[in-house]
Amino acid sequence: MPEPLSSVFPSVEELGNSLLQYEIQEQIQEETESAVYKARQPALDRQVMIRVLTEPAAEAATRLMQRLRSRARLVHPRIVAVYDFGRTHAGHLYLITEHVDGRLLCDLIHERQITPKLAYTLALQLCDALSLIHENNTIHGALNTRTLLVDHEWQMKLTGIGMAENETGELSWLHEAQSSIEDDLYALGAVLHEMFGKEPLPVDARVSRNLPPTFAAVIRRCVHPEVARRFTSATEVKEALIGALRSEKQKALPALVPGASPAPIVPAAEPSAPSLTKPPRYVQIRPPTPVQRTQPSFAKKLDDFLWACLRASLHLMIFAVAAGILFVSYLLKDKIIIGDQDSATEEPAFPAEVLGKLPDAPILPESTSIPMSKPIELPAADPVAALNADYQTAVQNEASATLEKVRLDDLPFIQKELLRIQKGEPLPATDDADIPASLKRLRDDYRRKRAAIGP
Repeated sequence: MPEPLSSVFPSVEELGNSLLQYEIQEQIQEETESAVYKARQPALDRQVMIRVLTEPAAEAATRLMQRLRSRARLVHPRIVAVYDFGRTHAGHLYLITEHVDGRLLCDLIHERQITPKLAYTLALQLCDALSLIHENNTIHGALNTRTLLVDHEWQMKLTGIGMAENETGELSWLHEAQSSIEDDLYALGAVLHEMFGKEPLPVDARVSRNLPPTFAAVIRRCVHPEVARRFTSATEVKEALIGALRSEKQKALPALVPGASPAPIVPAAEPSAPSLTKPPRYVQIRPPTPVQRTQPSFAKKLDDFLWACLRASLHLMIFAVAAGILFVSYLLKDKIIIGDQDSATEEPAFPAEVLGKLPDAPILPESTSIPMSKPIELPAADPVAALNADYQTAVQNEASATLEKVRLDDLPFIQKELLRIQKGEPLPATDDADIPASLKRLRDDYRRKRAAIGP
């Protein structure tokens, strides 16, 4: 085994003299087996990261170059790109990768910045990138929340692919990962548990109770003690996550919208045990062919336009006639005489001969009175009850909008508000600080209308 070329990594000036096509800015990390430098490539006007490695053993140098070539072939928007690798004039091995302006996923989880909706989006991105890695016959080997970056646009970037931990716990290219696809899928389940449950997966792989049941079932299958009962690819994990979100929406729909019934959920079949002679195949699922809709012809569009104009003309004509009748009635309201009080005392305009032939009317005693029917008193409408009904309808509509837009963060507050309305509890005087803006707007509108009604 040859002796290392140098026990100390090159300084910023020394590395800049060896790699003239880069502007070395600073050294941001130094470990026992590698050092990381931040640099700029003027020719392409981009920031890069340069990792300088210590000299490996002679028999390991060839395998290291093969692993670096395999790593450079992985091109995906969610994977940190490898631009170049080689040896400097001074004899140092180097690896140049993409510079990601972001933060580690573990730090964001610790700061409670990963919401359930964001965790779901990042989980789908992680599954896509991991599927590409496995399809290229490559193993990640070091998948955890410390090898996942999230940039300022909340997009995930995978790093540490092909690296392994050394005796001191550092990620190193000089140590080959002794892992498999099953180990990567287990690590994927641990990452999902930490993102959704806000806590690491325990050593006994017991899933946290704080997770929704459907998402907990997906993670539990990723980390199942029996390898034969786990998922066989990251694509299956992605499909299970999509199905879990759909199940959560179906279960929440009856509680948010009264009278709605959830659609039957078909349980996913357990995977069969993999063959001992043939490795599992990873089939890329193609998206369904989009449905082509035929455009209406010009004659059909013209016919629809004419019918629309005819309907509008009829509506305007009916409105004009009704308005004219109301206007004429208003002008002639003083000239239309239905009856006069003085006409009751005047004598009828009949000849005396006709009046003499009429029979005499019966004379009623003075104490006799004709009973009059009492007016029907209609119960007055309760404005408070009507306001409460309108508020309940508005909250139900907001719940439906929350489900359509997949606002998982607002869903618990809407559910609590509907339960409070169903129990008949009064609206609290003040709102919590973390209440969604849409629910706060509905509450403020309710309080304003209730104050206008009075006590």
